[in-house]
Amino acid sequence: MIIDQLDGFAPSPDGTVLAYISDAGGSPQPWCLRLDGTEPPRLSEVDGTVTRLAWRPDGGRLLVQVDPNGAENYRLAEIDLVSGVVEWLTPEGVRAEIGVPYASSGNSYSPDGRLLAYSTSERDETVFDVYVRDLTTGAVTTVLQAGDQVSEDRYLPMFFSPDSRRLLVLRMHQGTEHDLFVCHLDTGAVEHITPHEGPAKFLPAAWAEDGIYVCTTLGRDHTGLALLKPDGSLDWVATPEHDVDGAALSPDGRWLVWSANVATYSRLEWLNRRSGERGTVDGLPRCVATQEFGYDGQTLHVRGDDLFLTAARPTAAKDAWSVNLTTGRARQLTDCGPDLPDDLVEPEVVRFPSADGRTVHGLLYRPRGVSKAGVVVDIHGGPEHQTRPWFSRMTQELLARGIGVLATNIRGSSGYGLSYQRLIYRDWGGGDLDDLAGAAAYLNGLSWVDGQRLGVFGASYGGFAVLSCLTRLPQLWRAGVSICGVSDLVSDVRSFPPTWRRRAKDWVGDPDDPADHARLREASPHRHAHRLQAPLLLVHGINDTRVSIAESDKMYARLVELDLPVKLVRVDGEGHVVADRETKESEQEMVLHWFTRHLAP
Repeated sequence: MIIDQLDGFAPSPDGTVLAYISDAGGSPQPWCLRLDGTEPPRLSEVDGTVTRLAWRPDGGRLLVQVDPNGAENYRLAEIDLVSGVVEWLTPEGVRAEIGVPYASSGNSYSPDGRLLAYSTSERDETVFDVYVRDLTTGAVTTVLQAGDQVSEDRYLPMFFSPDSRRLLVLRMHQGTEHDLFVCHLDTGAVEHITPHEGPAKFLPAAWAEDGIYVCTTLGRDHTGLALLKPDGSLDWVATPEHDVDGAALSPDGRWLVWSANVATYSRLEWLNRRSGERGTVDGLPRCVATQEFGYDGQTLHVRGDDLFLTAARPTAAKDAWSVNLTTGRARQLTDCGPDLPDDLVEPEVVRFPSADGRTVHGLLYRPRGVSKAGVVVDIHGGPEHQTRPWFSRMTQELLARGIGVLATNIRGSSGYGLSYQRLIYRDWGGGDLDDLAGAAAYLNGLSWVDGQRLGVFGASYGGFAVLSCLTRLPQLWRAGVSICGVSDLVSDVRSFPPTWRRRAKDWVGDPDDPADHARLREASPHRHAHRLQAPLLLVHGINDTRVSIAESDKMYARLVELDLPVKLVRVDGEGHVVADRETKESEQEMVLHWFTRHLAP
């Protein structure tokens, strides 16, 4: 079940060319597709992994954000679409961001094409300052310096005003704690435009002539879509009892489109701002079309009357689509999984009680033709992320081998409101473990599940949760796989990426505070390593800067010392996320073999 991974896309300013990131050539690189079927522009291969792209407003150049070696010190470059020449804009060894890290929302170019905005940790590795580059002269100006007119934190450019004279900047303190600032480029003034009490989300969508469209929780638990007016008031456009993940505005200001997260699928709606007419986007397959801030490259673009998006589905590869907002005609633009079988399994959206009684959400995949099946509990990373019904090779391969999958959205997950997402704060290894105990109990209550053959899988935070399950709930599991997992919360917080350090105390805890230190130590899987019973596979990229490989090395050494069943695989040349296609496929085969060996009928 091999597919091409589509990790981001952007239609050209005139809507005639689609640029996208694909690993079809072996590693994520930019590709172009002319929508009329003619020969696409020539693109040079870029040295490193391309993680994001954007068009210059004149359509002549493509901006790419590049990870040279997996350590996430991103560089920016422009590719000239006529000559194919790659021009590097930022230095090596210094991290640059064109928007929210690991995401794809916003537009770093000014509408007049003169300026490029980006963030960098060049001055201070613990913060992001905002720079603006004059594309004509090459001059770079600091327009917002963390700790100068504002607090020290992560500041990220989102987009310019329609007249190109102001820049909208997001302060991203936590996944649930944002603020918006306007940098006045002519005067140097910085204006805070979202004063509020307590945590709130502000996900900027577009800057219109009459205000800024934002998805926000201000006064709500779920994100709604509103127009933030110049006087600071909110004019609400959509307030569903679900989170609005994102929105897009057509360049001419006519079409406003947004996506609501309804039971993990996307519901797309539109507003014609000229006529006031509203409607839903029909003609697309049931899918996931957006994520908060455009994580995993999933965002919306409007060109003329056409909406561009990526459609992620459980039984098909993620592909780029367009849909005409006037006629409703939908068109699939890429084909990233032409050879997938037609008998793949759709999930059931389920809810079950946690061990402490709270409701937990998940996606349950049942294998066909098996009367009693083992099940892998799949725990997403983040922890402020959400498992949604998109294609997973590992899930479908496990199903083909007679093993079910329960993909969980335990407390801390996004998509279920601000209060649910914040439950994980300063409680890693606490209530989340109750949720996973509840998942095991739920599975044991299903007639087709063999409760003696439960496995647990996760990466990043999910890897930490796997280690917690195997060492603190050891009687529940037959096997586990932890990828880039945290084993010691104290050492992990102390080795956080520099730009995460200012959020660590409120997010996980303060290892220098005696009470916090004791709590973090007690919740760390390494402390409970002696209780492990199930065979454990540890996998970790040696260049990982989000979770140090020392976390897996330390856990492995302790388990070997105790003569407990463990295997460690250190992945050369990769960081927190494996980019190389061949390496990724090899890692997936290793995981599949592990669970097949321990859980298959």
